[in-house]
This record gives sequence, C-alpha cells and structure tokens, in this order.
Amino acid sequence: MNRAILGWGRRRAIQKITRGMTHMHHALKTTGAAVALAMLAACGGSDDKPTYSEAQLKALGSDVVGVSLGLPQITTFTAAQVLSFLADGAPDGPQPCEEGGTYTAALTRASAGSIPGNGDKVDIEFDKCEDDAAQLTGKTTVTFSDVSGDIFDPDAAAAATLAFPFRGMLMDDETTLDGDFVLKASTTPDSEPGKDDGSSTARISGAVKIAEPGLSIEISEYVAEFVSDDATDIETFSRIDYRAKGNRSPLGAFDYRVSMPTPFVANIGSGELISGGLRAKTDAETVDVTIATDKGGTTVGIKSSSGKSTTLDDF
Repeated sequence: MNRAILGWGRRRAIQKITRGMTHMHHALKTTGAAVALAMLAACGGSDDKPTYSEAQLKALGSDVVGVSLGLPQITTFTAAQVLSFLADGAPDGPQPCEEGGTYTAALTRASAGSIPGNGDKVDIEFDKCEDDAAQLTGKTTVTFSDVSGDIFDPDAAAAATLAFPFRGMLMDDETTLDGDFVLKASTTPDSEPGKDDGSSTARISGAVKIAEPGLSIEISEYVAEFVSDDATDIETFSRIDYRAKGNRSPLGAFDYRVSMPTPFVANIGSGELISGGLRAKTDAETVDVTIATDKGGTTVGIKSSSGKSTTLDDF
C-alpha cells in the first residue's frame, strides 16, 4: 500500500470517537420516566410517537457524527500501528507511540514469502498508546488476507484485508469497545514516481458495543467506504451506513438507522469536517446532519422532519 495507508501509522491518525459524542461522557442524570415525560411533552401528548427536542437533536447529531467518523479513525489507527510495526522490521519489545505510551507486537507467519502475507497474524498490545487526542489500552490480533502487491512500495499497486476483534479495548481510560472489524484497502500508485497523485480506497465493516458508566451504544451492520487522496490527505466517503441502539441521556432509549444522503468529506487524520450530510431515521422522524465549510469556518446544522432545527457548536 502506498503512503496514504502506511501514513495512517505515521501521522496523527486518530481523533477520539468521544470528541463526536461529548455528551456521552456524562452519566445519565434523568430517570427513564422523566425522559419519557420530556419526550411526550416535546410532541404534545401520548397518542403520537415522540419527536426529539432541540437539546436532544444536538445530542443525536453529535453521536451520529462521532460514530460515523470515529470508527474509521479507531480502526485505521489500529491497522496503522500494525503496518508501522511491520515496516520497522517487526522489532521486539515495547515500541513508542506518537504521542505517548507504547505498543508491543509479535508477528506469526503463515508461510514464507513477502511480509505481510495471507494468513499472517500480528498480536499487538497497546499500553496507553496515544496518537493525537485518543489513547488505547488493550490487546487485539490482526489477521491478513487477500494480500496482493508490495504493501510498502509507494510506486506499486497493492491490496490487503485486515480483520481484528476488540475485546475490552479501553479508550481514554473510560470507554470500552467490544466488537469485530474488517478493513479492506487497496491503492492506486502515483502516475509518475514522486508526483503524489495516487489514492487509496478503503471499506470498513463490523459491529461494536461502546460502553461507559451509565451509557451503552450498540452499533451493528456498520459499513464505511471512502477514497483517500494522497496529496491532500482528504477522505471522500461514498457510503456510511449502520444501526445504532442503546440508552443515554438526554435521548433515553433509542434505536435509529444512519445513512449518507450526500458524499461526506473529511480528514480522518485531523478530525476535520469539511462537507456532506448524514441522516438518522427513527420511528418518529428523520434527522439530517449537514456539514458546510466556507471562509467563516465549518458549520454543522441539524434539521428534523418534525420542523425543529439547531446547530452543533462543538465541532
């Protein structure tokens, strides 16, 4: 794979998922009955399905953006550390992470040949391994398949699939991730050596449970597909789709489906939102989250089919 994929391990590739879910760091402050009453009041009675208040729309919009982009950040960060380990010759002992902490990894070969090859496994343990704003502690095993080309040659096309589980992976000492992910990636090299006009294509799929004290979110059927431009490090998403179910304040119990009505553009490495839209559909309403950037900065607008609208101020 070329610089765009290997670079996930060299640049500041991870922006904590909870940056997009700032409200999730607070314990539930409202009983289920009180939340239900608040939701009923928002829609004017008990005969209709309740719609969200503006405060609840802010929380929903924050979650949608956080999960949609946070999971690609977490998974590519994990893959990047493994690729960096292999690029450095699979060294023994603890290795420093970019912003602090260490990781320790070991390579198990499935057969002779290029590294990595099909069936090769890397056991990796993070110890407060930090890159930019997030920190990981825990173990996982990354298994390679469908490998073609030389992953570490920037002037050649390459591809690989990486599969890895999260079991009690601790993020920022308070958020626990339990799930399974598959990352399929391929690269198109520069048209000429050094021209820097290549790109990488990635598809991430999986499911994960996100837990903090007083909070639980289950993400299922997650799929994200995007192209990364080598010259700009900008990712353009062609698909984001998943189901979110759980309980947290101020939403109470929730169950909604997220899709991407317009192409989403962002920088995974820096966490920068640029443009595009995400949509959350509940039984009661459809909520659109729209990102726009101009000379004045980036705005995140939220509009519900109920007629309510608001903006996010923390992105």
